[in-house]
Amino acid sequence: MPDTLPQGRPAHRPVVAPALLDEYRARGFVTVPGILEPALVSALKQATDRLWEAGRGLAEKTRHYDLSAGHHAGNPRIRRVSSPTELDPVFEQAAFDSVLGDIAADLIGGPVKFYHSKINFKLPGGGEEIGWHQDWPVFPHTNANLVALSVPLTPSRRANGCLRTIPGSHLGGARSHWAGGRYVLNCNESMTDEELAAAEDSEVDPGDVVAHHGLVVHGSAPNPSPDIRTTWIIQYAAADAFAYTAPVIDSRHRNRMVRGEPARHARVEAGVIELPPDFSAGYSSIYSLQTGRAG
Repeated sequence: MPDTLPQGRPAHRPVVAPALLDEYRARGFVTVPGILEPALVSALKQATDRLWEAGRGLAEKTRHYDLSAGHHAGNPRIRRVSSPTELDPVFEQAAFDSVLGDIAADLIGGPVKFYHSKINFKLPGGGEEIGWHQDWPVFPHTNANLVALSVPLTPSRRANGCLRTIPGSHLGGARSHWAGGRYVLNCNESMTDEELAAAEDSEVDPGDVVAHHGLVVHGSAPNPSPDIRTTWIIQYAAADAFAYTAPVIDSRHRNRMVRGEPARHARVEAGVIELPPDFSAGYSSIYSLQTGRAG
């Protein structure tokens, strides 16, 4: 096999152990411990620091920056940087050429393409809760073979609002993310006491990667700790999964192949799809949609 595929795509090199693949398929999420090289983690942290500083002086949100109330240069309160692959080549290289692409291809089980990415900052002293939700209903595709890779850039613990996931919830299909006629971007109303009791914390460190399926139910609590929690999240899709709706986070890199060849056919899973609102004119943020606040 050649070292690279056409258009400069790296050849897929399997990296996820079979036992972890089985865990992912059965539970809908898995942690791949210590998979990232320290040099890559360091480069991602430095690039994130540069983006944070670049957003410090913003007066209002932009296409790339989502700001929390009270943000100003002396007290930056950046909640999210969308599409960092457009802002710093370190993220583009990591998303497409590093072991992250191999992890995605392993879990997708074949050719994989990039959909979007974002850096989430869970601010200290109460950084906002993310309600229970699934990714696929927010950006439905012709099939649900989507995987999100969470790359912690700071230690992620229950005490600072780490990712929480419901094991096996991906096997139950899509849930409604509407309530009372309003799109709330969470499925809190469908959650049972048994599911809440089964929720697991993903307590991880820089160098680890947490992967979750597009239909697994997940969320996170507020961050009452004094330390920020920073995570880069990359959303990948199977090559034969095609979006039905406008992207919530667009990028010039959307649908660019990561491993393998582009699909010539769409694989369509049967079923009724509850659509999100039309985001073609722009997407506010998960924070404003879940709280009902504008902005």
